[in-house]
Amino acid sequence: MADPRSAPQPQQQPQQQLRPFRPGGQPLLQVREVWAGSFDREFAAFALALEPRGSVLALDTEFPGFLRETPWWTRAPGPAYEALRENVDLLWPIQVGIAVASSDGAIRGVWSFNLRFDAETDPHSQTSLAFLRGAGIDFERHRAEGIPGAELGRRLANSSLVGPYAPCWLAFSGLYDWGYLLKLLTAGRALPADLSAFHRVLATYLPRRIDLRDFLPSGSLEALGQAFGIRRHGQAHTAGSDALLTLQLYIHLVASGPVAISMSGLLPEKTWCLEEWAGWDMDNLLRYYWGNSWATDGWPIDWRSSAAHAGPCGVSPAR
Repeated sequence: MADPRSAPQPQQQPQQQLRPFRPGGQPLLQVREVWAGSFDREFAAFALALEPRGSVLALDTEFPGFLRETPWWTRAPGPAYEALRENVDLLWPIQVGIAVASSDGAIRGVWSFNLRFDAETDPHSQTSLAFLRGAGIDFERHRAEGIPGAELGRRLANSSLVGPYAPCWLAFSGLYDWGYLLKLLTAGRALPADLSAFHRVLATYLPRRIDLRDFLPSGSLEALGQAFGIRRHGQAHTAGSDALLTLQLYIHLVASGPVAISMSGLLPEKTWCLEEWAGWDMDNLLRYYWGNSWATDGWPIDWRSSAAHAGPCGVSPAR
Protein backbone atom coordinates (compact mmCIF):
# COMPACT_ATOMS: atom_id res chain seq x y z
CA MET A 1 0.00 0.00 0.00
CA ALA A 2 1.13 3.54 -0.62
CA ASP A 3 0.39 7.02 0.68
CA PRO A 4 -2.04 8.21 1.86
CA ARG A 5 -2.92 4.75 3.16
CA SER A 6 0.48 3.48 4.27
CA ALA A 7 0.89 2.04 7.74
CA PRO A 8 3.98 2.85 9.89
CA GLN A 9 7.10 1.04 8.70
CA PRO A 10 9.25 -1.20 10.92
CA GLN A 11 12.81 -0.42 11.84
CA GLN A 12 15.29 -0.46 8.96
CA GLN A 13 17.48 -3.47 8.29
CA PRO A 14 20.32 -3.91 5.77
CA GLN A 15 18.99 -3.96 2.20
CA GLN A 16 19.34 -7.26 0.38
CA GLN A 17 20.71 -7.44 -3.16
CA LEU A 18 17.90 -8.04 -5.63
CA ARG A 19 17.82 -10.51 -8.49
CA PRO A 20 15.28 -10.57 -11.29
CA PHE A 21 12.19 -12.74 -11.15
CA ARG A 22 11.96 -15.73 -13.50
CA PRO A 23 8.34 -16.92 -13.65
CA GLY A 24 9.27 -20.22 -15.31
CA GLY A 25 6.17 -21.08 -17.27
CA GLN A 26 3.50 -19.58 -15.03
CA PRO A 27 0.14 -19.41 -16.83
CA LEU A 28 -1.39 -16.07 -17.79
CA LEU A 29 -2.59 -14.59 -14.51
CA GLN A 30 -5.91 -12.83 -14.18
CA VAL A 31 -7.58 -11.46 -11.08
CA ARG A 32 -11.08 -12.89 -10.69
CA GLU A 33 -13.40 -10.09 -9.58
CA VAL A 34 -16.07 -11.45 -7.26
CA TRP A 35 -19.39 -9.71 -6.55
CA ALA A 36 -22.51 -10.83 -4.71
CA GLY A 37 -24.00 -12.47 -7.80
CA SER A 38 -20.95 -14.66 -8.39
CA PHE A 39 -19.89 -15.18 -4.78
CA ASP A 40 -21.07 -18.78 -4.30
CA ARG A 41 -19.53 -19.96 -7.58
CA GLU A 42 -16.23 -18.14 -7.10
CA PHE A 43 -15.81 -19.14 -3.47
CA ALA A 44 -16.24 -22.77 -4.55
CA ALA A 45 -13.58 -22.26 -7.25
CA PHE A 46 -11.34 -20.61 -4.67
CA ALA A 47 -11.72 -23.61 -2.36
CA LEU A 48 -10.88 -26.01 -5.20
CA ALA A 49 -7.63 -24.14 -5.85
CA LEU A 50 -6.33 -25.10 -2.41
CA GLU A 51 -4.15 -28.16 -1.89
CA PRO A 52 -4.92 -30.52 0.99
CA ARG A 53 -1.35 -29.84 2.13
CA GLY A 54 1.02 -26.98 1.52
CA SER A 55 -0.96 -24.12 -0.02
CA VAL A 56 0.33 -20.58 0.49
CA LEU A 57 -2.13 -17.67 0.49
CA ALA A 58 -1.28 -13.99 0.08
CA LEU A 59 -3.69 -11.43 1.53
CA ASP A 60 -4.33 -7.79 0.75
CA THR A 61 -7.19 -5.55 1.80
CA GLU A 62 -8.35 -2.15 0.59
CA PHE A 63 -10.14 -0.10 3.21
CA PRO A 64 -11.62 3.40 3.44
CA GLY A 65 -8.75 5.20 5.11
CA PHE A 66 -7.84 6.24 8.62
CA LEU A 67 -10.14 8.04 11.04
CA ARG A 68 -7.47 7.96 13.74
CA GLU A 69 -3.88 8.67 12.69
CA THR A 70 -0.83 7.28 14.45
CA PRO A 71 0.85 10.14 16.36
CA TRP A 72 3.55 11.61 14.12
CA TRP A 73 6.06 11.79 16.94
CA THR A 74 6.16 8.07 17.70
CA ARG A 75 6.65 4.74 16.00
CA ALA A 76 6.18 2.82 19.25
CA PRO A 77 4.02 -0.32 18.85
CA GLY A 78 1.54 0.69 21.56
CA PRO A 79 0.23 3.98 20.08
CA ALA A 80 0.35 2.52 16.56
CA TYR A 81 -1.82 -0.41 17.63
CA GLU A 82 -4.26 1.86 19.45
CA ALA A 83 -4.78 3.79 16.21
CA LEU A 84 -5.14 0.56 14.24
CA ARG A 85 -7.68 -0.82 16.70
CA GLU A 86 -9.82 2.31 16.58
CA ASN A 87 -9.72 2.42 12.78
CA VAL A 88 -10.55 -1.26 12.28
CA ASP A 89 -13.34 -1.13 14.87
CA LEU A 90 -14.96 1.83 13.08
CA LEU A 91 -14.42 0.82 9.44
CA TRP A 92 -14.97 -2.19 7.16
CA PRO A 93 -12.80 -3.34 4.26
CA ILE A 94 -13.88 -2.57 0.70
CA GLN A 95 -11.93 -5.33 -1.05
CA VAL A 96 -10.27 -8.53 0.16
CA GLY A 97 -7.75 -10.01 -2.26
CA ILE A 98 -6.38 -13.54 -1.89
CA ALA A 99 -3.81 -15.17 -4.18
CA VAL A 100 -3.16 -18.92 -3.91
CA ALA A 101 -0.02 -20.93 -4.71
CA SER A 102 0.62 -24.65 -4.42
CA SER A 103 3.57 -26.16 -2.60
CA ASP A 104 5.63 -26.27 -5.82
CA GLY A 105 5.26 -22.52 -6.34
CA ALA A 106 2.58 -22.69 -9.07
CA ILE A 107 0.01 -19.91 -8.74
CA ARG A 108 -3.45 -21.47 -8.68
CA GLY A 109 -5.58 -18.34 -8.87
CA VAL A 110 -6.29 -14.85 -7.59
CA TRP A 111 -9.60 -13.61 -6.21
CA SER A 112 -10.73 -10.10 -5.35
CA PHE A 113 -13.80 -10.20 -3.11
CA ASN A 114 -15.62 -6.89 -3.57
CA LEU A 115 -17.55 -6.04 -0.42
CA ARG A 116 -20.64 -3.94 0.09
CA PHE A 117 -19.70 -0.34 0.80
CA ASP A 118 -21.77 2.82 0.53
CA ALA A 119 -19.60 5.90 0.09
CA GLU A 120 -22.56 8.09 1.05
CA THR A 121 -23.18 6.57 4.46
CA ASP A 122 -20.30 4.31 5.56
CA PRO A 123 -17.47 5.90 7.59
CA HIS A 124 -14.41 6.82 5.53
CA SER A 125 -11.84 9.50 4.84
CA GLN A 126 -12.38 11.57 1.70
CA THR A 127 -8.68 11.46 0.82
CA SER A 128 -8.60 7.67 0.83
CA LEU A 129 -11.78 7.34 -1.23
CA ALA A 130 -10.34 9.70 -3.84
CA PHE A 131 -7.14 7.64 -3.84
CA LEU A 132 -9.03 4.37 -4.33
CA ARG A 133 -11.30 5.88 -6.95
CA GLY A 134 -8.18 6.86 -8.86
CA ALA A 135 -7.06 3.21 -8.68
CA GLY A 136 -10.28 2.20 -10.41
CA ILE A 137 -12.52 1.11 -7.54
CA ASP A 138 -16.19 1.49 -8.57
CA PHE A 139 -18.00 2.67 -5.45
CA GLU A 140 -21.41 2.68 -7.13
CA ARG A 141 -21.02 -1.01 -7.92
CA HIS A 142 -19.78 -1.73 -4.40
CA ARG A 143 -22.98 -0.16 -3.04
CA ALA A 144 -25.27 -2.05 -5.42
CA GLU A 145 -23.51 -5.41 -5.93
CA GLY A 146 -21.00 -5.78 -3.09
CA ILE A 147 -20.74 -8.95 -1.00
CA PRO A 148 -21.87 -8.52 2.62
CA GLY A 149 -18.69 -8.57 4.70
CA ALA A 150 -20.40 -10.79 7.27
CA GLU A 151 -21.04 -13.46 4.63
CA LEU A 152 -17.41 -13.54 3.47
CA GLY A 153 -16.30 -13.73 7.10
CA ARG A 154 -18.67 -16.61 7.83
CA ARG A 155 -17.43 -18.62 4.85
CA LEU A 156 -13.79 -18.10 5.78
CA ALA A 157 -14.35 -18.83 9.48
CA ASN A 158 -16.03 -22.15 8.72
CA SER A 159 -13.36 -23.29 6.29
CA SER A 160 -10.01 -25.02 6.69
CA LEU A 161 -8.30 -21.72 5.82
CA VAL A 162 -8.21 -20.75 9.50
CA GLY A 163 -7.57 -22.66 12.69
CA PRO A 164 -4.91 -25.13 13.81
CA TYR A 165 -4.46 -26.71 10.37
CA ALA A 166 -4.62 -23.47 8.37
CA PRO A 167 -2.21 -22.99 5.45
CA CYS A 168 0.49 -20.34 5.46
CA TRP A 169 -0.77 -16.77 4.99
CA LEU A 170 1.35 -13.91 3.64
CA ALA A 171 0.98 -10.14 3.72
CA PHE A 172 3.10 -7.10 2.97
CA SER A 173 3.10 -4.43 5.70
CA GLY A 174 0.11 -6.42 6.77
CA LEU A 175 -0.91 -5.35 10.27
CA TYR A 176 -4.06 -3.64 8.98
CA ASP A 177 -4.72 -6.60 6.65
CA TRP A 178 -4.57 -9.00 9.61
CA GLY A 179 -6.78 -6.67 11.63
CA TYR A 180 -9.51 -6.45 9.00
CA LEU A 181 -9.36 -10.19 8.35
CA LEU A 182 -9.79 -10.83 12.08
CA LYS A 183 -12.79 -8.49 12.12
CA LEU A 184 -14.39 -10.45 9.28
CA LEU A 185 -13.66 -13.80 10.93
CA THR A 186 -15.27 -12.72 14.22
CA ALA A 187 -18.46 -11.17 12.82
CA GLY A 188 -17.30 -7.61 13.49
CA ARG A 189 -16.08 -8.14 17.01
CA ALA A 190 -13.95 -5.31 18.42
CA LEU A 191 -10.22 -6.01 18.31
CA PRO A 192 -8.38 -6.94 21.53
CA ALA A 193 -7.30 -4.09 23.75
CA ASP A 194 -3.53 -4.38 23.27
CA LEU A 195 -1.03 -5.61 20.70
CA SER A 196 0.03 -8.69 22.65
CA ALA A 197 -3.56 -9.88 22.93
CA PHE A 198 -4.10 -9.14 19.24
CA HIS A 199 -1.22 -11.40 18.23
CA ARG A 200 -2.37 -14.16 20.56
CA VAL A 201 -5.92 -14.12 19.20
CA LEU A 202 -4.71 -13.83 15.60
CA ALA A 203 -2.50 -16.87 16.16
CA THR A 204 -5.57 -18.99 16.94
CA TYR A 205 -6.89 -18.25 13.46
CA LEU A 206 -3.65 -17.94 11.47
CA PRO A 207 -1.01 -19.89 13.39
CA ARG A 208 1.44 -19.66 10.47
CA ARG A 209 1.76 -16.28 8.85
CA ILE A 210 4.48 -14.16 7.29
CA ASP A 211 4.81 -10.42 6.75
CA LEU A 212 7.27 -9.82 3.93
CA ARG A 213 8.00 -6.37 5.31
CA ASP A 214 9.98 -8.10 8.07
CA PHE A 215 12.47 -9.23 5.40
CA LEU A 216 12.23 -6.25 3.04
CA PRO A 217 12.21 -3.24 5.36
CA SER A 218 12.41 -0.52 2.72
CA GLY A 219 10.60 0.15 -0.52
CA SER A 220 6.94 -0.03 -1.45
CA LEU A 221 5.39 -3.20 -2.83
CA GLU A 222 5.37 -1.61 -6.28
CA ALA A 223 9.02 -0.56 -6.09
CA LEU A 224 10.14 -3.99 -4.86
CA GLY A 225 8.21 -5.73 -7.60
CA GLN A 226 9.92 -3.55 -10.21
CA ALA A 227 13.33 -4.08 -8.61
CA PHE A 228 12.88 -7.86 -8.81
CA GLY A 229 11.55 -7.66 -12.37
CA ILE A 230 8.10 -8.99 -11.40
CA ARG A 231 5.35 -7.98 -13.79
CA ARG A 232 2.22 -6.64 -12.13
CA HIS A 233 -1.12 -8.10 -13.23
CA GLY A 234 -4.02 -5.74 -12.72
CA GLN A 235 -4.22 -2.28 -11.21
CA ALA A 236 -1.98 -1.19 -8.33
CA HIS A 237 -3.76 -0.50 -5.03
CA THR A 238 -6.51 -2.97 -5.77
CA ALA A 239 -6.66 -5.97 -3.46
CA GLY A 240 -6.36 -8.81 -5.97
CA SER A 241 -3.44 -7.31 -7.86
CA ASP A 242 -1.55 -6.41 -4.67
CA ALA A 243 -2.14 -9.89 -3.21
CA LEU A 244 -0.77 -11.50 -6.37
CA LEU A 245 2.32 -9.29 -6.38
CA THR A 246 2.91 -10.17 -2.71
CA LEU A 247 2.71 -13.88 -3.55
CA GLN A 248 5.05 -13.57 -6.53
CA LEU A 249 7.53 -11.66 -4.40
CA TYR A 250 7.49 -14.45 -1.82
CA ILE A 251 7.98 -17.15 -4.46
CA HIS A 252 10.91 -15.20 -5.85
CA LEU A 253 12.52 -14.96 -2.41
CA VAL A 254 12.22 -18.71 -1.98
CA ALA A 255 13.46 -19.56 -5.48
CA SER A 256 16.28 -17.05 -5.84
CA GLY A 257 17.60 -16.75 -2.32
CA PRO A 258 18.35 -13.05 -1.78
CA VAL A 259 17.34 -13.94 1.75
CA ALA A 260 17.84 -17.25 3.56
CA ILE A 261 14.55 -19.13 3.73
CA SER A 262 14.00 -22.64 4.93
CA MET A 263 11.72 -24.51 2.55
CA SER A 264 9.74 -25.64 5.57
CA GLY A 265 9.22 -22.03 6.57
CA LEU A 266 10.29 -22.85 10.13
CA LEU A 267 13.23 -20.55 10.71
CA PRO A 268 14.93 -21.09 14.07
CA GLU A 269 15.74 -17.37 14.28
CA LYS A 270 12.00 -16.64 13.90
CA THR A 271 12.92 -13.96 11.36
CA TRP A 272 9.50 -14.39 9.80
CA CYS A 273 7.66 -14.07 13.11
CA LEU A 274 5.91 -17.40 12.61
CA GLU A 275 3.67 -18.42 15.46
CA GLU A 276 2.85 -22.05 16.09
CA TRP A 277 -0.58 -23.25 17.20
CA ALA A 278 -0.74 -22.96 20.98
CA GLY A 279 -3.48 -25.49 21.72
CA TRP A 280 -7.03 -26.55 20.98
CA ASP A 281 -8.82 -24.57 23.68
CA MET A 282 -9.57 -21.54 21.50
CA ASP A 283 -12.87 -20.63 23.16
CA ASN A 284 -11.26 -20.17 26.57
CA LEU A 285 -8.44 -18.10 25.08
CA LEU A 286 -10.83 -15.79 23.23
CA ARG A 287 -13.07 -15.39 26.26
CA TYR A 288 -9.98 -14.41 28.25
CA TYR A 289 -9.22 -11.56 25.86
CA TRP A 290 -12.68 -10.57 24.69
CA GLY A 291 -14.99 -11.58 27.54
CA ASN A 292 -17.60 -14.28 27.91
CA SER A 293 -19.85 -12.83 25.22
CA TRP A 294 -17.56 -13.89 22.36
CA ALA A 295 -19.09 -17.35 22.00
CA THR A 296 -22.51 -15.93 21.15
CA ASP A 297 -21.20 -13.10 18.97
CA GLY A 298 -18.67 -15.01 16.87
CA TRP A 299 -19.19 -17.42 14.03
CA PRO A 300 -19.58 -21.11 14.90
CA ILE A 301 -16.27 -22.86 14.29
CA ASP A 302 -16.06 -26.47 13.12
CA TRP A 303 -12.31 -26.91 12.65
CA ARG A 304 -12.15 -30.29 14.39
CA SER A 305 -14.25 -32.01 11.74
CA SER A 306 -13.68 -29.92 8.60
CA ALA A 307 -10.02 -28.90 8.53
CA ALA A 308 -7.64 -30.84 6.32
CA HIS A 309 -4.09 -30.79 7.64
CA ALA A 310 -2.03 -28.20 5.78
CA GLY A 311 1.60 -28.65 4.92
CA PRO A 312 4.68 -26.60 5.79
CA CYS A 313 4.70 -22.83 5.51
CA GLY A 314 6.79 -22.73 2.36
CA VAL A 315 6.99 -23.55 -1.31
CA SER A 316 9.50 -25.53 -3.33
CA PRO A 317 9.35 -24.09 -6.85
CA ALA A 318 10.08 -26.51 -9.66
CA ARG A 319 13.50 -25.89 -11.12
